[in-house]
Amino acid sequence: MKIEKIQINGFGKLENKDIELADGINVILGKNESGKSTLLKFINSMLYGISKSKRGKSISDLEKYKPWDTEKYSGKIKYKLDNKNEYEIYRNFKNKELKIYNNFGDDITPLFNVEKNKEIPFFYEQTKIDEDLFLNSTEIIQNEIKLDKINQNLIIQKLSNLATTGDDNISYKKSIDKLNKKQLEEIGTERSQDRPINKIINKINNLKKEKNELEEFEDEKYEIENKNNLIKNKINELNINLEFLNKLKKIKNIYLEEKNKININKEIIEEYNKKINNLEIEKEKINNSENNNKIKINKYIFLELFLLIIFILINLIVKNNLFNLIYVFLLIPILIYFYKKNKLKNNYKKEIDLNFKKINNEINLLNENKNEKINELNNLEKEIKNKINNELIKNNIEINNYEKIIHNEEIDEKINLINKEINENELEVHKLELDKENIFPKIDRLANIEEELEYSKEEYEELKNNSEIIDIAKDYLAKAYKNMKENVTPKFSRELSETISNISNGKYKNIKISDNDIMVEVENGNYVSASVLSVGTIDQLYFALRMAILKEMTNESLPIFLDESFVFFDKKRLINTINYLHENHNNQIIIFSCTDREKNVLDELNIKYNLINM
Repeated sequence: MKIEKIQINGFGKLENKDIELADGINVILGKNESGKSTLLKFINSMLYGISKSKRGKSISDLEKYKPWDTEKYSGKIKYKLDNKNEYEIYRNFKNKELKIYNNFGDDITPLFNVEKNKEIPFFYEQTKIDEDLFLNSTEIIQNEIKLDKINQNLIIQKLSNLATTGDDNISYKKSIDKLNKKQLEEIGTERSQDRPINKIINKINNLKKEKNELEEFEDEKYEIENKNNLIKNKINELNINLEFLNKLKKIKNIYLEEKNKININKEIIEEYNKKINNLEIEKEKINNSENNNKIKINKYIFLELFLLIIFILINLIVKNNLFNLIYVFLLIPILIYFYKKNKLKNNYKKEIDLNFKKINNEINLLNENKNEKINELNNLEKEIKNKINNELIKNNIEINNYEKIIHNEEIDEKINLINKEINENELEVHKLELDKENIFPKIDRLANIEEELEYSKEEYEELKNNSEIIDIAKDYLAKAYKNMKENVTPKFSRELSETISNISNGKYKNIKISDNDIMVEVENGNYVSASVLSVGTIDQLYFALRMAILKEMTNESLPIFLDESFVFFDKKRLINTINYLHENHNNQIIIFSCTDREKNVLDELNIKYNLINM
């Protein structure tokens, strides 16, 4: 990969800056704080984007490098890959605008995938090199080269780490120890105690035990609910029956209420009949009395006639004046008597006739009244029947049940029994509701336990998964370490040996790398620990190892950024190092420096380079 052109519209303190880079060695000169490190950050941000996360810092990179004029917070970079493909990238950091153009000027941005955060990882898709690998492989800055005796052992360990793991900050043994410690402290094992996974297992077991105990109450709750539902259904059925019986009772009451009117009318009619009968009897008595009187009168008349005849005969026979006189005196009272008797008879007959007429009038009147009541009774019976029929129809009761209903003597008894049964069932429902209310807190606790148990199981699964992830990480780390030891580290050793031999003029030739140390073959053939070498030699070892890693870790020949990397090299080491870079690397070299030392050495060695002044 070769970076051809950089255009900075605004980034940090850099503004309206155009930089063209050559294929070989480029020297960027500038005083301290002139923006050399900002330029390096700009290149990285153009390829991988800039983070808006603080990541433990007081301010995010997005805010840190925002220029005063935020409208210019943008830039462009042009580069060519080893496969000859050329790309031009434009970014506006303010609004996250990104454009990717090919060498024909076509916008090919849509050809690249978009990650969840809407960032397009185009450079990784082009090179298969992620940001961490890019930084670890290409950038060597001053703080990584500066050494002193105090930190010498630490740097030796970093060298060993770099050779055995590919990262100077990662030690395989320490990584394994850290993973084991993390796994033990943050998760735990089956044999550990009071660790998160042990606590969660105990919690799950206790919750399961409590859950099993409370599930009995849930069964009881279901039993109560089922029983309650059955009783309520029964109450509903009873209420339906009760409603039906009340309808029947209403119909019967209609009948009974109207029946009273019928009975009253019947009693009145009966009373009329009695009076008529009494009058008929009275008539009969009068008739009988009249007949008897007629017989008596007839007897008297006959007797009187008989006496009269006797007197007449005696008078005819005797022909005595005295007797006649006596006869006359006797006959006059008799005649008077007969006259009075006849008059009495006529008066009595008139009285009898008058009584008869009166009685007949009363009988006729009673019969009329009786007939009216009979008609009224008939109409009332029809009206009652119509009312009852209407109620039957209204309540969907068959009309043919009419007689059965009005003569049913058990309706009231049945209603009382049903009311009693409803009350008993409602009392039972109330008891069940109280039992249910007593169970509810336990059921609520059961629901909370189930939820807590679910969360605990998820927590356990998460811990278990994390433990498995750590086991997988340890396994991969072990495999990677083994592969590194068996395949990569030997290449590192050979590359490192060649590099250190070149930059040390053959003073140090062979390098052997172990987990905790780097052994260097000195001129007499003996191997000594790198820790006994001079700080300058260790500087060279570190630089040589980074160069070796650059060759082994990437297929793309990435640019090498050296930011004040040779500040503590003496001139001889600096000459050897620059010669090594010129003769052994096809990578684009970009040296950032605040002095002319590198420029002067390049001029002295007559090596062509591209000079850029900040």
